[in-house]
Amino acid sequence: MARRQTPVYAWPGHLVRRQTGQRLVYLDLNHWISLAKAATGHRTGGLYQPALTAVRDAASSGLYVFPLSLTHYMEMAGIQDPRQRADIADVMEEVSGFTTLLTRSHIARLEVEAALDQAFATGSPHIADFDLLGHGIGHAMGMRGGLHIRSDSGDVTDEARAAWPDGPAAFDLWLANANAHLERSVLRGPTDAEVPDLKANGWDPTIARKIAENRAEGERQLAERLDKHPQYWNRLRDVVQGRYMSHEIIDMLTRALIDRGRELAEVVTGRESIRAFADSMPSADVHTTLVEAAHRNREKSWEPNDIFDIDALSVAVPYCDLVVTERYACHVLHAAHLPRGMSSEVVPKLSNLTDWLNRQ
Repeated sequence: MARRQTPVYAWPGHLVRRQTGQRLVYLDLNHWISLAKAATGHRTGGLYQPALTAVRDAASSGLYVFPLSLTHYMEMAGIQDPRQRADIADVMEEVSGFTTLLTRSHIARLEVEAALDQAFATGSPHIADFDLLGHGIGHAMGMRGGLHIRSDSGDVTDEARAAWPDGPAAFDLWLANANAHLERSVLRGPTDAEVPDLKANGWDPTIARKIAENRAEGERQLAERLDKHPQYWNRLRDVVQGRYMSHEIIDMLTRALIDRGRELAEVVTGRESIRAFADSMPSADVHTTLVEAAHRNREKSWEPNDIFDIDALSVAVPYCDLVVTERYACHVLHAAHLPRGMSSEVVPKLSNLTDWLNRQ
C-alpha cells in the first residue's frame, strides 16, 4: 500500500561511499544467470548478449560499479551444479571485480544511529565510519577480508612482506593472487570431488537457506495469525514495522540509546512516532514495504528465496543508483514511490539496464 508522503530519511553519515562519481548498479541473481548464459553461449544466451556487452563496457569504463551482496553468496551456495556456479561466478568476477556491499546488519545499525541523531538533533561521534563498498566476502559479512599471515604473536603480514625473498612487490603480487583465488573459491563453491572432505570437516552449504527458511516460517505464522485476527489487516504496516523493530533492530536501538544516555520512551511516544522512526531508516522502509505487500497477497506461500530477495533489495534500493530485480518487486516499490524518494531507479529487465546505460 503506497504512502501519500515520502518519509524524511535519516541517511547515515557514517556510511561512506568513497568512489565519488561512479554509479552503482545492482543485479539480482537471476540477471547474473542471464549474463552467464550469454557469456557461455547457452541456447537462450543470445537474448542477453546486448546486455552482457553493455555491462562489460560499463564496468571496464570505471564509471560504473556492479557490486555483489552477501545475498549473492548465499544464493550461489544453493546452486547444486558446480559447472553452473562456475559460469555465473566467472561473469560476477569479471564485472564486479569482487566489489561487495556492506552487510545489511551493519547498515541497519548505522541507520539506527542516524535515525536517533535525527530524532534528537544530535551527532554520533562514537560511531566509526564504514565503507559502503569493499572487497570480497569479508566486507560483505562486515568483517576485515583478505588473507593475512599470522603467528603466535598476531598478524605478521607486514613483517613477512618486508622479509619476502623476492622483495615487497613480489609479495604483493603473491598475496593478490592468493586473495583472488580465495574469493573465486568462495563464490564458486567446491567441486563435487571436494564436497566429501569439506562436509567431513563441518561444511554445510545449506546453512544460509536453513536460516532463511526459519525466517520464512515466521512470516507464514504471521499470515496465519492475521487470518485469525482480521482486525489487524487495516494496520498491517504497523504490524510489519513492529515485528521489524522487535526482531531486527531492538538490540541495536537499545545499545545506541544507552550510549546516548536516553530512554526508549523519548523515541517511541505513540503509534505515529513509531511509524516515523521506522520509516526514516531507508533499508527498513524498503523491507517493510516489501513484506507488507507480500502479506497482502493472501495466496502467498513464503519461501527462503523471498527472504533473500527482500534482504538484498533492502540494501540495494536505497544505496545503489540502479537496481535490476524481478517484475513484482519492481511494481511494489514503484507503487510505494520508494525509488523516487531514494533517488534510485528500479527496473525489471536487463534491456532496461541497457537503455539506462545508453542514457547516461
